[in-house]
Amino acid sequence: MSKENTNTHSKNARITVSVPEYVQIFLQKQIPKRQTSQFVAEAIMEKIPEVIAKKKRLSPLRELLELRKEVKSNMSVEEIIKAIHKGRK
Repeated sequence: MSKENTNTHSKNARITVSVPEYVQIFLQKQIPKRQTSQFVAEAIMEKIPEVIAKKKRLSPLRELLELRKEVKSNMSVEEIIKAIHKGRK
């Protein structure tokens, strides 16, 4: 974890989380005392872009409807669903 990602001027907030026991043991054994919060905060910050990207993804049906708009298909939603079901057989 690089220290350059940590905003040292931000206000800290206390939260309580539950983690598997093996995670707690790892933190106690591997992370220096008084650095656990920084370690966890940096780990969370690294994960945030992935979470945001997943939220922005559309459902498969929504993606299909968006694609339909792009290609200006004259197929109705019902026809598309029938074609999907036929393709699955």
